[in-house]
Amino acid sequence: MKNNNIGNVLKTETKVIAYVVICLVIIVLGISYALFFEVKGNEINQIVKAGTLEFTYTNGSQITNATNSDCFIPMSNEEALRHSECEYKISIRNAGTLPGNYSINLNSETVENPLDLSKLKIILKKEGQVVDGYPKEGTTTSLVANEKIEAGSVINYSIQVYVDNSLTEAIDDEKNISLKINGDAVVNSEEINPIDKTIASNFITELAKSDMTNFAYDGTTENNLRYVGGSPNNYIDIGDKDSDGNPILWRIIGVMNNIISLDNGERHESLVKIVRAESIGSYSWDSSIESINGGWGVNEWSQADVMKLLNPNSVYSGTPTIGGSLYWNRESGSCYNYSNESNTPCDFTSSGISEEAKSKIAKVRWNTGTMKDKYDDDVTFITTKYMYEAERSTHVGGEICEGKDLCNDTVLRFSTWDGYIGLMYPSDFGFAVGGDNRDSCLEKSMYYYYTEGCGAYDWLKLTYTPWTMTAVQRLDSSLGAFVVSSAGYVDGNRCGDVNGISPVVYLKYTNKIIDNPNPNLEYGSRKNPFILK
Repeated sequence: MKNNNIGNVLKTETKVIAYVVICLVIIVLGISYALFFEVKGNEINQIVKAGTLEFTYTNGSQITNATNSDCFIPMSNEEALRHSECEYKISIRNAGTLPGNYSINLNSETVENPLDLSKLKIILKKEGQVVDGYPKEGTTTSLVANEKIEAGSVINYSIQVYVDNSLTEAIDDEKNISLKINGDAVVNSEEINPIDKTIASNFITELAKSDMTNFAYDGTTENNLRYVGGSPNNYIDIGDKDSDGNPILWRIIGVMNNIISLDNGERHESLVKIVRAESIGSYSWDSSIESINGGWGVNEWSQADVMKLLNPNSVYSGTPTIGGSLYWNRESGSCYNYSNESNTPCDFTSSGISEEAKSKIAKVRWNTGTMKDKYDDDVTFITTKYMYEAERSTHVGGEICEGKDLCNDTVLRFSTWDGYIGLMYPSDFGFAVGGDNRDSCLEKSMYYYYTEGCGAYDWLKLTYTPWTMTAVQRLDSSLGAFVVSSAGYVDGNRCGDVNGISPVVYLKYTNKIIDNPNPNLEYGSRKNPFILK
């Protein structure tokens, strides 16, 4: 039965046609090599590979008013900047072992009845910010980017083409525009930058090329690769062992793109995300004294009790007397297990994360945003894609709370957090669904996954109910966080409630997976897990 402790969850018409095609040439030692282009994905999300560079296109590679004519109504630059739906996003990933340089050029092509290119303007953004020096007037050839990309890094661009509002003559149905994006990649090395297929993120990506039953790209802006279905072979041994030397297994959620790694400055990387195969116990997400939110805790991850339990003291302030860094330090003590700061003995001397495992996990910037809509009466809006975007938004758990008795805390909220160990997101559960009904399931509210049979084909439907690290947005309280019910749906609980803790980490990009040591067994199975070296 559902736990309702905090309520029920969750087009001037013009025919301006723009063709955007990416062409990549890798130049090594001044010699141009014609490379094989590999194109994967559907019309909306395309992946083009040349050498070690991978270009992912969100919204496809064609810009045309046939799909969104509102984008070609004459407008000012200020107006155009407000039309984010007109952006065509390009993500560049370097899957090699060496850094490289690339450039992006925008070239006009000869077309019949062309629109006056002086009326055409371009907005180029890099990592969401408008790039200075981009060409504002239409030209035959325009260099729009010339940058370096580190090995394993991801760089995100968006290109928006619009008609300047100085255009006064009528645009009839025969006017056309054709543009081409030419990308050149240059590797600064005396050898060709090879793709190291043993690097964990590349290893998993290679597996997916021949297995789209247990893998699926999620179709988001980042177009992450995920393990899907009821029981994929995604177990991994990262060197985490108990006190008797037995392996503590984890499971691979997928290869996540555009993760900000903090181990060596701030770098956007493609990292493997994993979850511990077994719970480390059942405890509160957060607890508080009775005068704060009725004793049911505060839904802000950066100060949550469970965050402090999992992570080193270096990522939070103070020295908690209860639970602080016990899992990280492999210590025993007390852990919160209900409202009003109730606690119970807990022991991680055998199950805490080992020193070898710590050396392989990345410190990253986690997204801790939540939905902009309140989780009170209507739960139909919490689809997987909605939640994915919400988790990366600036909305936070106490944003719309009206100062009722259960939202009287004064804790400052944040939409990101820098640390080592987190929990899964609600969207991780949603995107893990597989089977023939995957597409239809992704259109449904995760609250109804159990009624639609979606949860039955989702390996993150566990035998226990784990916490996620995402706060619930409510009108009358700021004390809730999302859980994934063991029945196979997403719901919200009070932070002080007791649910399973399943640590989640990102592996450093440099981690590698060895060849299958037991060819007679399926690699990645529980009996023969992937081995990280």
